[in-house]
Amino acid sequence: MLLLMQLETGLRTVFATINKCPRRLLTAESTALYTTFDEILAKHLNDGKVNQLPLFLGEPAMEFLWDFLNHQEGPRVRDRLSHGEVSLPGFPKEITDQLLAFSVVLLLRFVDEDVASVFKEKAAVKSLVRLAEGYSARFHPLARLKKQVLSCERSLRVWPLLPLPEEAARETAGLEGNSETNACNSLILRLTSDLYHHLPENHCVFTGLDNLPIDKCPRLLPELCSIRVPTLFCPRAVLEVLAVLQNIGRRCAQVSRQVAASWEQRHQQWVEKRLRSRQRRNYLCMSSSVKLLSPTLYLILLLIALELVNIHMVHGKNAHEYQQYLKFLKSLLQYTENLAAHTSPEKNKWVETVRLTHTALQKMRAFGEKEQMLMHLAKKPAGEAAP
Repeated sequence: MLLLMQLETGLRTVFATINKCPRRLLTAESTALYTTFDEILAKHLNDGKVNQLPLFLGEPAMEFLWDFLNHQEGPRVRDRLSHGEVSLPGFPKEITDQLLAFSVVLLLRFVDEDVASVFKEKAAVKSLVRLAEGYSARFHPLARLKKQVLSCERSLRVWPLLPLPEEAARETAGLEGNSETNACNSLILRLTSDLYHHLPENHCVFTGLDNLPIDKCPRLLPELCSIRVPTLFCPRAVLEVLAVLQNIGRRCAQVSRQVAASWEQRHQQWVEKRLRSRQRRNYLCMSSSVKLLSPTLYLILLLIALELVNIHMVHGKNAHEYQQYLKFLKSLLQYTENLAAHTSPEKNKWVETVRLTHTALQKMRAFGEKEQMLMHLAKKPAGEAAP
């Protein structure tokens, strides 16, 4: 608690000094609110001028402060302590350690250069400085979405390991190859190839991927999610897009969990010969559908990851284009919500998932042909961007 108070007091002093508003060091008065972290970490001052503190501290330090103090999904340590939501004895030691480490690194910027140089030579301090200078947001919606994508990808990796009894495999072969499934597979191949053309050109890991099959997508997602994307002071449009993408990611993860759980249960029932005729048929349909759903979900995760990398290109859209883009994302969200409902243990409607998937893939192709995704805008010359 004392450390947090000292950190706030110190930052308030720096804030007032570099913004040339020494009166903001005073305590609250009837005519002026007390200067809190909300104002200290804001992009603009109350008078509309640009807050100089973010420029002074740098992006990594600001992302750390926003992570621990402001982001809704973060620890918000000051809010929770000041409102009595957490007791001091129960305060997480990990957060205390990180705040202390950050404070030490920050303090070194304000002590005499001779003193700072002595401390910076120590191995432990060197390590802290390196970590602080390379810090990136963990609790911003963008960072949470990256984590969500990677978690879902790990969940999907389990699917190829799901066993299929030999007898069931023979019967499943007769269900595969219908026209709608074939159409879906063709669309997946085409859409995947299109997305590969929008991988970042300045990362060598993304070269020579024109013919990479969708099942190799897992090697791309960690690389895409490791690309640093600015998170400070994201405008409303960016946050709106991130919110929809997060919901899509959640539904994909839900589908993945449900499929794995249902498959394990049905497999056990098949082996023990406890499935009725209709349930056996449903299990076979499920087996056929899973082979389609796996690459489809990988495709969606790849699309999310690419849009994340280019999220700030949303500024290149005019009002109409932005609304059309949101409409497309919400249609994709609707698909994943329907998919989650149909793959739930209560419904188990596996045949319907193929129809849903076909419709969703057609919409993805149609919108992709308009070249209005964020990854498309990133490829356009500056003169072609929307006003």
